[in-house]
Amino acid sequence: MATKKDHLFCPVSGYLLELDAKRGAAVCTVSGFRRDLSELTNVSIVSHTDMEDYRRRFNLEPLVRSTEDEELAKGRKRATVDEPCPKCKHPQMEFYTMQLRSADEGQTVFYECPNCGHKYSQNT
Repeated sequence: MATKKDHLFCPVSGYLLELDAKRGAAVCTVSGFRRDLSELTNVSIVSHTDMEDYRRRFNLEPLVRSTEDEELAKGRKRATVDEPCPKCKHPQMEFYTMQLRSADEGQTVFYECPNCGHKYSQNT
């Protein structure tokens, strides 16, 4: 059963076709299937996005923090260590640990400068 969006997908792999204006075709990067753009002349493709989509995709910090984010940041208490920040030389760094690797390996320590916000991690 064909749907209105079948022209957007490769009939071989099922992947979304990528438009290639130089070659005049919609191409599947997996199977190599080509659909000429002439087949898509009377087709409207509408896409909606917002800044949250871009923020997530490119791992960007929000320009304006939500009230919820601010409340979490205020309530956050991290341990400190007398270790200078490699970026701004502030005398102390905040840190927390997480077990990211297998149980028989060490933990990962995440450091953050309370002065400039510089972050780095170290496997221990």
